[in-house]
Amino acid sequence: MSDYKWRDSPDIVARLVNADKIQTLASQQVLLKPNEACALIVDGRIGDVLTETLLKSMAGGFTRWIGDKIGVTANDRRLLFAMTGPMDYWIPFEGQIADGEKVTGFANLRMRMDLEDVPKLLNYFANNAPTLTRDGVIGIIADEVKARVVTPSLASCENAAGLRSASFLEKFEMSAESGMRNLLSNLGFTLLKAFPITNPTDMELVQRHRAAVQAKISGDEANVEAQLAHYAQTEALTLARIELENNVARAHARGQVNLELENELKDLRAQEAKWNAELDFKRGEMEIRVDEADAKTKRAMDMFAEVQARKAERIANQQEFQKQRMDSQNQLQKEIMELAAQHGALTPEVVQEMLRQQTAQKAIDGKEEDSE
Repeated sequence: MSDYKWRDSPDIVARLVNADKIQTLASQQVLLKPNEACALIVDGRIGDVLTETLLKSMAGGFTRWIGDKIGVTANDRRLLFAMTGPMDYWIPFEGQIADGEKVTGFANLRMRMDLEDVPKLLNYFANNAPTLTRDGVIGIIADEVKARVVTPSLASCENAAGLRSASFLEKFEMSAESGMRNLLSNLGFTLLKAFPITNPTDMELVQRHRAAVQAKISGDEANVEAQLAHYAQTEALTLARIELENNVARAHARGQVNLELENELKDLRAQEAKWNAELDFKRGEMEIRVDEADAKTKRAMDMFAEVQARKAERIANQQEFQKQRMDSQNQLQKEIMELAAQHGALTPEVVQEMLRQQTAQKAIDGKEEDSE
């Protein structure tokens, strides 16, 4: 006996199947898994709703039950399969909060279907395809969720930080329960949970970037400080190692070092004595040269002073001679002028000629002084 599977995808929510398409029910067994239900519709009337538990307790199972319910005279024989376990429905939305910032995300509605509400799905299948998927449910409720739940909730949120608050989540769920009750009830669904998942807003992305930059800067500063501390520690260890090695080396070589120092000191003293002797010799030689230079300088100075004294004496004698000559000349000219005056021969021409001769004589005397 083969099995009939009504659900071949996890996104299938419900399916309406014509019983005539299930060939030879006597040779096929319809299996209902946990959280699955099946309702029989015969000639427009809704029969019992079965689950896995009910089928296991029935003698003859599904084939016995459907044979009793369908009868040989039934014209309309359909099976309505549905998922009764909780399923999540993700509804994308886009809106803005009170400060005008854009918000995108998903509204998550977790819903289930009670056994007694399974027949309500006939309202959907009356005008749609016989298979209802998760996307089909989202297509039915999405517009109303956005209008009744998402938009009012976002409008009441002051800023992006409010989107993450517990009060916003609580308010969102309360709006979903009150705003979606009628639509979900008509479809046969019961709302278990509702909450929004919002993507980071532009402002949150900016703040996240700032936080990341600040964290990186702080991390870099911490790394630099750690590296500097490591360098300082390494430097201290290196200096301590070098000092210890030097101390050990000095301790091992102290005897040899002392001997070498004594030998070096003797060599230095011998060299010092040699240098002192050479220095004394150079100093004596320099003193002799200085004395000779001083003697030569003194002789030159004495000769220069003697020459200057003789020159000064000659100049003085010459000046005295010129003075005496000028005095004699002046006296002679005076006597000539007096004699000329007595005889009436003192004319301007005579006076002018005498002054000319006197001036010419002074010019000659001046040139002689310059030549000296």
